[in-house]
Amino acid sequence: MKRMLAAVSVAAGLCGLVGSAFAAEPGQIARGQEKYDYWCATCHAGDPREGGRYLPGTASLNSKYKGERPGALADRTDLLPPYIKLVIRRGVEGMPFFRKTEISDAEMDDIAAYLSRNTK
Repeated sequence: MKRMLAAVSVAAGLCGLVGSAFAAEPGQIARGQEKYDYWCATCHAGDPREGGRYLPGTASLNSKYKGERPGALADRTDLLPPYIKLVIRRGVEGMPFFRKTEISDAEMDDIAAYLSRNTK
């Protein structure tokens, strides 16, 4: 798995050198936010719930990154579409994978466009 993630990171980095290889249209980002809110925000929302506790996905990432990166996915500036798609289809750590019957390839592309919209 680590080897696969490294390969995706290298490939994505090379694409970044070419230019805005991952640029998305505003409509795709809006659709992606809608799908993110439905499928992802149930675990990865950025605001703490009542009592000051974060949702499981955000709490886990906050603990993992210890302030170096935001735990809330929508606040990240380092997510690239190939990595997002890999995590959606394969899962990672405690996050389950999603089948094409749950999140279609088109919906996955939209989610990736939304989450990578702030990537530098």
